[in-house]
Amino acid sequence: MDYRKLDAALGRAVGAGGGHPGTRDLLVLVRLTEPPSDEQLEQLRQAGVNGTDTRRTVLTGTLSRQDVETLSEQPWVLSLSLSGSRRPLPGVR
Repeated sequence: MDYRKLDAALGRAVGAGGGHPGTRDLLVLVRLTEPPSDEQLEQLRQAGVNGTDTRRTVLTGTLSRQDVETLSEQPWVLSLSLSGSRRPLPGVR
């Protein structure tokens, strides 16, 4: 695993283990170096990444620790970050 591509929170979550390493329980933000090729899109889909029908360079998905490891080793993946839960900003409705 290329830990240099993981943010601190995702590194802790992956290191904490617990459960089966193939269980998809990590909500992850995936940043790519450029829009993915068809082959890369397929690999992202198999890893559980959403929104792979577009040519965006920032995608999200629910990944397993194994998926994080596999994607972190790809040269076309710039970084992987643990995504926090979204909530409204104070005073914004």
